[in-house]
Amino acid sequence: MTFKDFNVLLIRLFLGYLFTSSGLCKLTEGQFGQLIGPPLLIQQLTPYGLRTFGFFIAISQVLVGAFVLSQRYSLLGLIMLIPMNLGILMVTISQQWQGTPYVDTIFTLLNILALLYEWNSLKFLIFPEQKPLLFPPKTHHFFPNALLPLLIILLFGICILLSRFTIVATSMVAIVGYGLVYYHVFKSQTFNTFYKSILVMSFLAIVGLTLVTLLHQALPFNPMLIVAIPIFGTIACYLVTCGWQVYTARNSFKG
Repeated sequence: MTFKDFNVLLIRLFLGYLFTSSGLCKLTEGQFGQLIGPPLLIQQLTPYGLRTFGFFIAISQVLVGAFVLSQRYSLLGLIMLIPMNLGILMVTISQQWQGTPYVDTIFTLLNILALLYEWNSLKFLIFPEQKPLLFPPKTHHFFPNALLPLLIILLFGICILLSRFTIVATSMVAIVGYGLVYYHVFKSQTFNTFYKSILVMSFLAIVGLTLVTLLHQALPFNPMLIVAIPIFGTIACYLVTCGWQVYTARNSFKG
C-alpha cells in the first residue's frame, strides 16, 4: 500500500466515523459522542412536522457512514455521501453559520478526492464506451473479504435500533463496530510502523470520542482532556510519517 493509498484509507476512515457518529448522536438525542452537529436535529425539526425527516437524515448518515467504513463497499457509500455533504453545505450557507461552511467544504472535498481515487471504476459514467468490469474498485483489491464488511454494516444497523433505548448498549456495539473496522484493515493489509501508529492512535481517538459523554458523567473533570491525547497523537504520528516520506523520497532522488 503506497502513501497515496494510505491517505485515501484515512479519508474513508475519517468520513465513515464522522457520519456514523453524527447520525447516532442525533438518534440518541445528543448523548453519543461525535464531532459534527446539530445533535438535537430531530427535536428541532419536530415542531415543523418534520420529525420523520429528522430520523431519515440520522439513519441515512449512520448507514452511509457504515458503508464507507466497510472499505469493501466504500465506493457505494462515498457516492451516496456526495449529495449528503452538498446538502449539509447548502444548509450551513443558507443559515449563514459562521465558519461551518468552510468545515463542510473540506468534508466535501475529501469526499470528492476519495471518489477520484476510484476514477478508473467510475469514468464509464462519463465515458460510456469504458467497460467498468475491467476496472474494479481499488478497495476490492486491498480488501478482498466480502463478509466482514457486511458484519460491520450490520453492527451499525443494530446501533440504530438500540439508539432509541439505551446509550450504553449503543456505544458498546458501536465501539465493537469501529474495532471490527480496524481489525478488517489490519487483517487485509500489512503496514509499516509509521502507518500502524497512525491507525492505532486514530482508533483510540474514536473510542474516546464515542465514550466522552458517558465519561463526562463519571469523571470529575472534562474527559476531553484525555481524549485530546490520542487526537493530537494521531496528528503528530501523521506529520512524522509525512516527514519520513519526504526524507525517503529525497534520498531516493539523490541515489
